[in-house]
Amino acid sequence: MSRTTPRRIFVGLLLGSLLLTLAGCSAPPARPTASAPAPSQPSAPSAPAAATAPTPPPALRDIRTSYPSAAATFAPLWAAYEFGIFEQNGLRASEPVMISGGPANAQTLTAREVDASYTAFSPIVAAIAGGAPIKVVAGFGRGFVHQLFTKAGTGVASAQDMRGKRAGVSRIGTESHTVIKLWARANGLRDDDITYVNAGTVAERLVALDSGAVDLVPLDPPVVVVAEKRGYVFVADLAREPVPWQREALAVPEETLRSDPALAAAIVRSVSEAAYLIRSDRQRFDEIQRKYIKLDDPDALGAAYRASLNGWSPRGRPDPTDVHSVQEVVDEEIPGTANEPYNRFVDLTVLDQLEKEGFFDRLEQQYPLPPGALPAR
Repeated sequence: MSRTTPRRIFVGLLLGSLLLTLAGCSAPPARPTASAPAPSQPSAPSAPAAATAPTPPPALRDIRTSYPSAAATFAPLWAAYEFGIFEQNGLRASEPVMISGGPANAQTLTAREVDASYTAFSPIVAAIAGGAPIKVVAGFGRGFVHQLFTKAGTGVASAQDMRGKRAGVSRIGTESHTVIKLWARANGLRDDDITYVNAGTVAERLVALDSGAVDLVPLDPPVVVVAEKRGYVFVADLAREPVPWQREALAVPEETLRSDPALAAAIVRSVSEAAYLIRSDRQRFDEIQRKYIKLDDPDALGAAYRASLNGWSPRGRPDPTDVHSVQEVVDEEIPGTANEPYNRFVDLTVLDQLEKEGFFDRLEQQYPLPPGALPAR
């Protein structure tokens, strides 16, 4: 051992010297080669090192985001976080927080406890009509995706059978409440013919249905496929109803649009690119659904993907007809809402600027629709 130790030390020193020499000869790719002095010329001691150093990237800005339920419709927000798109736009986002129900998300956003919320559109309209200083800046989903389910033994097979019965929704005033109310009206029922129960998340609604606490629940893809496989009884598919409706909203505080438009633009860029990415890339769509909805059923994931394509809002721009339909529903609770202009609720400033920059043209080229798939319009 005493004879080999000096040899090992010598070899180690030699390798260390060689590595240092190689490291000194390899300039970082970010540095321009012209800034390094030639070996035969003495470097000027007065040359400031900072002048040739690469400019460090700007620090990422911390943001917080939220969504109202584990439903596939809110996947653009999840994708922006999971696939690093926020970071690409200079943002360090914490993991999106689920705050049950659209109204609660609107309240959290109004209180500036989050910087943006990707949520249901109708509760945001109600909050704005009630004076909340927030705005919708984009939204990639339109129409209804809910299907209605009961269980064997309730006697519910149609809307008429719901007279005197209970429907379990996430919370009163949320979109899950609104869709059943509109369905019941379209089939001749009055609002007070059905009792609405705050039943919480999709999983909690199914528990309430199993226990007999409610007789009907609305479910979103991909849970509808799982519900059918577990023996729940299908009642109605609201996605087939030709009702104009803006479903999704990316909302931010008005103050952000006024005093920090760069932040608003970075958020819209991130969520928009994520929406196009998962529309184009089925594998990534399934990946985030597995994480956030906790489902791995191929049929269920397929149903969720098809629903996202069928309800696509081109370039994230809420359609005025869809928006006004929501206003009319909210008007029943907050009179005067239906008479408000479109821009009371939707601010297109960021989307207009992105259009001028060719941002959406780039997204459509980079993330084309899969062969054979077409948006709703």
